[in-house]
Amino acid sequence: MSFSSTGLSDIFISALDSQGYDTPTPIQLEAIPAVLSGKDVMGIAKTGSGKTASFVLPILQNLLKQSSAKHREPATLILVPTRELADQVLEVIRSFSENLPQRISSLAIYGGSSINTQMQALGKIDILVATPGRLLDLVDKNALKLGSVSSLVLDEADKMLNLGFKEEVDKILSFLPSSRLN
Repeated sequence: MSFSSTGLSDIFISALDSQGYDTPTPIQLEAIPAVLSGKDVMGIAKTGSGKTASFVLPILQNLLKQSSAKHREPATLILVPTRELADQVLEVIRSFSENLPQRISSLAIYGGSSINTQMQALGKIDILVATPGRLLDLVDKNALKLGSVSSLVLDEADKMLNLGFKEEVDKILSFLPSSRLN
């Protein structure tokens, strides 16, 4: 099997080739076509299996078909339990979006960093990677709105729940449009 069998466009196939990826992992084979077709997906795979690429690549491809982001209203929200994971996910997003024909903007927000600096960076963001607490802080300060989110990813959802983020995640879900893609 090759990545071309997943439904990814040539631009992403080229990006994968240039980064040395030639064969999709099982999670990528299952998740990429499902996300591209607008289905809700729940995936479980080991660390290092390419989980992040399995949702980032189809999200990026779908974003290329949408109009640009609204001011302080991301189109995609990726919730993560830790700042380290937020930075890792952001790095993957940026590595696959750097040579796209249109700019896809992305930002990671989390506690332990200046909220003012993060508020200033929240312009037109297509993909927002966030920890639940900091996301709610920004929503509460009216620095961010979630009404335009069309794709939601709960990365390491089990860890988020184990760390006690259930109430925060439930509150965030209440701010999202009911028609979002999960």
